[in-house]
Amino acid sequence: MNHPSPLQLLAMLGAVALVSCGDDPEMVTKREKQKAEIARLSGELTLAQEKLKNMPPDVSADLEKAKQEAEKQSTEIATLEKEISDLQTRKRALQTEFDNYRAKYQTK
Repeated sequence: MNHPSPLQLLAMLGAVALVSCGDDPEMVTKREKQKAEIARLSGELTLAQEKLKNMPPDVSADLEKAKQEAEKQSTEIATLEKEISDLQTRKRALQTEFDNYRAKYQTK
């Protein structure tokens, strides 16, 4: 459904106002106020449309990808930290075993 543009609305309201108002001063005043209000609203609509055009693009998809990548990296970090901990534990055990071996078979 196409909506009429602000200029079309202004033209239609102007035509209706001219036909219905005649020369009644009260109606002429009312018509002028309505024209001014239409012009003001048209200006506001134009400003709002410009703001919409100038809005930055939606980055929701990029944000979601970044969150998934961060979660993947966090999982990888946790895995690597566990591996480091296991290796450090093994190193200490091997060092203790080596120290015991050297103590047992000291060279004179």
